[in-house]
Amino acid sequence: MMVTRRHFVGTIAAATSLAAMGLRAQTRSITFVGWSPEEAASRPTIAALFDGYRTSTGNKLDVIGFPWAQMQQNVLLRMRSGQPLDIVQLAERWLPQFGATGRLADMSQVFGKAQLQKQISPGVLALGEYRGKQLGLPWTAGSIGMVANAKVLHDAGVSDVPKSVEAFVAALRSVKKANPESVPYAMCSKNNNTLSPDFQVWLWTFGGRLFDEKGKVAVNSPASVRALTFMSDLIKEGLAAKDIDRPDARRMFAQHQSGFYNDAPLARGFARSNSGQGDKFDSFVIAMPTPVMRAADTPRSLAWGHLLTIFGDGKTPIDAQSAQAKLLAYLVLNDDAQLQYYRDIGLFPVTNSALAKLASDPYVSTWSKSARTALKDETSYWGNAAELTTIVGEEVQAALLAQKSPAAAIESMAKRLEAGTAGTMRL
Repeated sequence: MMVTRRHFVGTIAAATSLAAMGLRAQTRSITFVGWSPEEAASRPTIAALFDGYRTSTGNKLDVIGFPWAQMQQNVLLRMRSGQPLDIVQLAERWLPQFGATGRLADMSQVFGKAQLQKQISPGVLALGEYRGKQLGLPWTAGSIGMVANAKVLHDAGVSDVPKSVEAFVAALRSVKKANPESVPYAMCSKNNNTLSPDFQVWLWTFGGRLFDEKGKVAVNSPASVRALTFMSDLIKEGLAAKDIDRPDARRMFAQHQSGFYNDAPLARGFARSNSGQGDKFDSFVIAMPTPVMRAADTPRSLAWGHLLTIFGDGKTPIDAQSAQAKLLAYLVLNDDAQLQYYRDIGLFPVTNSALAKLASDPYVSTWSKSARTALKDETSYWGNAAELTTIVGEEVQAALLAQKSPAAAIESMAKRLEAGTAGTMRL
């Protein structure tokens, strides 16, 4: 379902008459709505965490799970019908859309801004910020970043993880020379939902943007053409390949057929599974910052994470002693729960103290540090984000498949983005 601003306006109007139902007395159960309780890998851990909350607080908790792809639609339906929505799990890219409804509580008012910043890095907290308010607490935080395969690099004679774009290309050529059948960089070259994030990372690396600070289309620039030319040239030279999606990249990486690829922090978990070696494969998985053009540049990655939000009526204050706040504190601000989530599922903790306990693991510490400077998906600030993601993905793929020149693809992308955002308010 494409969630547009019109859907949200309709939802708010329909929910206004039911606002009094938004926050119920604490004598009833509070309701958690999310996708993690539905996923086989996380279900046992989530269930145990919820049981721990019930036992430690004596509060009642109802859990409603939906598949990830159906979350937005079902949250909207529950808003329209006035069904309980106390704690809702959101992907970070959905925050502008749901934040625009005025239904989300400001966590800085619930827990205190100073207290949150004491426990969680401001760079991580930024994942849950919208229009100057802390509308969500990161449950897990990371980025779509890059990983390197230590064995592939060693076999190719590459001694150091490349820090510059120039060194990165040189490493790719060494990998290709050592193994002509390999795909040195398993860059995504199909599927708009993975093409758009990967392109944006390289776009930022080369100094470009999709939109400027005021929401005006800014992608038709020399920097954008250079970024897309770089990606296209990798395929022409055989350093990347056509028809690659994230699952393909994960398998090639685990089979030592690729030296680098982009993924979320679960990359190591996928490598364990796809290799069949479990945690014995960990030594081959290196988290690395995205290579930069100049030494002084900030490595770029795309912000990624799960948020926990409190849905209310937008007016009634929620304090730290409420059942909703206690659940968030238990799941997010409790190191034991955060570390259990990491050990069982592989999702990074967010509190400074929990991360400090994992400091000896370079995979976690390197990735977490890089994630603090991650940028949010630029399309997520628009109500028709799915449409804009499709536009970006289609034009990038046209260039990667040599159906258009990079310059022509960028020009077409700009025109289509301008048409797609015309008359649409930026969230």
